[in-house]
Amino acid sequence: MKTSHTAMLANTERPKPSEFDPSELVFVTHRVSAVEVSAVTAIIRGLLREESDERRAAPELGQSAWQQNQRPIRVPVHPGANRWRGFTG
Repeated sequence: MKTSHTAMLANTERPKPSEFDPSELVFVTHRVSAVEVSAVTAIIRGLLREESDERRAAPELGQSAWQQNQRPIRVPVHPGANRWRGFTG
């Protein structure tokens, strides 16, 4: 038996098209209580809000890890006395 909780939405306003609409939840488990429906709805709404907030957050200032790793692999090699003299085999 599928249970929908559209009756619980009667006292609330309809969400915008981009928002979570709890009336679209369909529970396929038998005998889901109103408390269980409310709990699941609250958890899903909270997770979606958290994800949405993270997407809208301003990027952190400073260098990213990618930018911090952009450096020379090693110091330049300069030939000379007591320095690199090439490969002699």
